[in-house]
Amino acid sequence: MNNKELLLGSEITVRCLEEQGIKHVFSFPGGVVIPLFDAFYRLDHEITQIGPCHEQNGVHAADGYARTSDTVGVAITTSGPGATNAITGIANAYLDSVPLVVITGQVASPLLGKDSFQEIDISSVTMQITKHNYLVTHVEDLADTIREAFVIAQSGRPGPVVIDIPKDIFLTKTGYHKMFIPKLRQIYPDIKEAKILEAVTAINAAKRPVIYAGGGVIKSKAHEELLAFAEKAGIPVANSLMGLGGIPRDHELSLGLVGMHGFQETNLAVINSDLLIAIGARFSDRVTGNCDAFVRNKTIIHIDVDPTEFAKNIPAEIQIQGNIKDVLPLLTKDIEEKSYPEWYEKIENWIIPCTEKGDYHPKNILNTINAAYPESFVVTEVGQHQMWVGQYWNVLRPAQFITSGGLGTMGYGLGASIGVKLANPDADVLLIAGDGSFRMNCQELITVSKYQIPLKIFLFDNESLGMVRQWQKLFSDKRYAQTDIVQCTDYIMLAAASGIPGYKVTNMAELEETLEAIKDQPGPLLVHVKISNEEGVYPIVPAGCAIDEIYYE
Repeated sequence: MNNKELLLGSEITVRCLEEQGIKHVFSFPGGVVIPLFDAFYRLDHEITQIGPCHEQNGVHAADGYARTSDTVGVAITTSGPGATNAITGIANAYLDSVPLVVITGQVASPLLGKDSFQEIDISSVTMQITKHNYLVTHVEDLADTIREAFVIAQSGRPGPVVIDIPKDIFLTKTGYHKMFIPKLRQIYPDIKEAKILEAVTAINAAKRPVIYAGGGVIKSKAHEELLAFAEKAGIPVANSLMGLGGIPRDHELSLGLVGMHGFQETNLAVINSDLLIAIGARFSDRVTGNCDAFVRNKTIIHIDVDPTEFAKNIPAEIQIQGNIKDVLPLLTKDIEEKSYPEWYEKIENWIIPCTEKGDYHPKNILNTINAAYPESFVVTEVGQHQMWVGQYWNVLRPAQFITSGGLGTMGYGLGASIGVKLANPDADVLLIAGDGSFRMNCQELITVSKYQIPLKIFLFDNESLGMVRQWQKLFSDKRYAQTDIVQCTDYIMLAAASGIPGYKVTNMAELEETLEAIKDQPGPLLVHVKISNEEGVYPIVPAGCAIDEIYYE
């Protein structure tokens, strides 16, 4: 103990975040975390606290930060409602495998279990949506708990970890010894050589192969290995929504999005393949549709770091557990260099050209914005605009496209885009939002303005909850129950109330003029893009149908 500095638990928390190299935390104060915020205030450190208007958006910001950096995202809340407000953000990160450490304050230890003011057993509440969680009961355990939480959040398949810290732990002193934290050395299971040989044999024998690449490719930073594998094997690549960017969208082997809103050629290629190589993908129902139809007449190879994904949704004849970045070179080394001209031609013949109504259409709008900002990060909310971006945006690199995939969280994007911009201060960050999602988080314009975060927000406004309305149109005989949100809100004035300039767009000429006007403008801005509520996301596969049962408008 003689070589240890005597510090309060609150001070140890700050020092442990310093050890991890954390530069930003997204934090909202409250009664039980006053000592922690006081430690941030008093101590000399290089951590910047960003205060959101709502804890959920703070966790989303930490999420966006983590997805676009090599850093674990960190959020801090108070107890009770502060912690419960964070739950949606934690669940979102869990389903999308995002490494977060969420520190929640808790009532003092003597008050635990007594229905005390603002007491919630957040460890129990979050058990199903975290990789691990802790309730710290002894200040002596605090430093090691924080260090372990960061290891767990990053290791294997990443995910969120919650650390619940009672107020008295923050106020108690114990010895602290600073540790040098080396870059995490990941330990993965040994890759079975027999499985590699079995997969190579199946790949070399295939006549109509397709790669189905998911978010695991991006998480494992295996995009270069995926491209080398696909190019040598000559195999086309379809992506899940979370996998977009795993292969450049403009590559000749890229098929783009597969599933409910996948294009006809992509869906037909996947369902008619004789070999499907699933890499870092979990066979979401939004991809597979009817499972029996999805697996017909094909062999499936499934590669993933997480063995719980095997046979969870779709059975695979060949299962390879391991780090994707390590598995793919082993396959690439032994597969034959091939090309499938007849298969490529068949896929190309399945393409149906888009038939748009006029030039002011979501595809043209997004293509025009994309052309103005080809290298930017693009973040979305959830809804029709999200699917249009997934279909049409030219995603060229991993983590360029940031969205809520597994949970489909309306209100995710504005908080996430704040985190993305803070993690990447020299990059352009665009938020493509729908008016329904924007109403859930528009208070964060205050945060954007307060910290002068130079986001470019494109608000697609169709005065409706567009995706739900589209389903009502197709499957509920146009009974638009509570999906029209016509209102008197002036979004330009709403942005102006936070000191953010706004522009209104109603046609392509105005869009082009606006893009020219804003290209060199510093600071945040909002572009209000009015579109018709009759615009739909097509093609669409109805839920539960085979992915070759494709509906068009």
